[in-house]
Amino acid sequence: MNNFNKAVKFHFIIILVTLFLGLIWLSFLYIFLVATYYGFKVLLKRIKNSFIYRTAYGLFVFLFIFFIAISIKLFAFDIYKIPSSSMNNTLYTNDVIMVNKLKYGPKLPRSPFDIPWVNIAFYFNDKARATMGTPWWDYKRLSGTTTIKKGDVIVFTMFDVDMVIVKRCIGKAGDTLTIKKGDVYVNNMAFNPSKLILNNYEFKVNDRKTFYSKLDSIDLDISFTRTRTNNFRATLSFQDKKRLEELNMVESLVKVTDSLTDTSTAYPESKYNQWNFDDYGPYIIPQKGMKIILTPENYALYHKVINEHEGVTIKNTEGTYSIKGKEVISYTFKQDYYFMMGDHRKGSLDSRLWGVVPEERIIGKVQCVLFSNYQDEFQWNRLFKFVN
Repeated sequence: MNNFNKAVKFHFIIILVTLFLGLIWLSFLYIFLVATYYGFKVLLKRIKNSFIYRTAYGLFVFLFIFFIAISIKLFAFDIYKIPSSSMNNTLYTNDVIMVNKLKYGPKLPRSPFDIPWVNIAFYFNDKARATMGTPWWDYKRLSGTTTIKKGDVIVFTMFDVDMVIVKRCIGKAGDTLTIKKGDVYVNNMAFNPSKLILNNYEFKVNDRKTFYSKLDSIDLDISFTRTRTNNFRATLSFQDKKRLEELNMVESLVKVTDSLTDTSTAYPESKYNQWNFDDYGPYIIPQKGMKIILTPENYALYHKVINEHEGVTIKNTEGTYSIKGKEVISYTFKQDYYFMMGDHRKGSLDSRLWGVVPEERIIGKVQCVLFSNYQDEFQWNRLFKFVN
């Protein structure tokens, strides 16, 4: 009886914690699992034959653990590998990371192919496999413990449901984003989410030999390219830049930025602006319920977002806009969007190239680095390292 009371107290605490975090759905899931476990134990005790009992008990335990494993992967945490260097030096290529889906709330599967292990059965069905990549069910997301914040490192899919990308959220739905000479401004305020963000710089030193001798003392793990006798180029974080400046022999340290052209070379490549990766905007990030008047400028800015992610196709016929053959003069967005950028600003293909990310593509927030084999060497200092 004492063990039973302890178990009840334990389950009660778990349910209270999930309710406190606002995860009502998780409370019901936990109650369902506990009720299922104890209910089957009661039923199994009625089996008198020992062989049948052991077989049924073994099958039940296997299926119960299998269901819990699927539930954790679908609704709570998942593991991914960093595919590229675009998040250097926050995350490195082949870092294995844990993604927290409880933060923003897990999104429900759009088809059986989104359910781990269960999807294997559907791969063998020709009719089902022909629909792979096509949603079977509408987009729905369960409640989370918080909302997406600027500066969060986020995992999402883009282009293809299986193409997982990791970037940092720079702007949320409704924000006005501007980039000036490589510096990011959100709602007219400078935004520097991390001191680890990398940019390319050019600088000149007074004394090259002394400069080389002092580099070891500041322990900079970066490479320099000499462009002229005393001129260099390097990829630096804010911390690296500050250390170089403290040498008192570095002068004219400037950020390398792209040159402006007559038309935009960045998303959405409109003829109405001269945007590039280092000079961008102002761009109002679409928000659910945001209404735009369909002018040539607004059409140029937003028609790709609408056509690719809103489930409709908007057409422009000599200045007349239409959806499904019906003339329209405005459009109201159906969901929230987010502007994502890599921390390695000159080595990242991100929202500056392919546009904003719809909410339905968000998987979760990067919680920590599980382990890292950066440069083919196990990095003990990055074991279970939290990501900010």
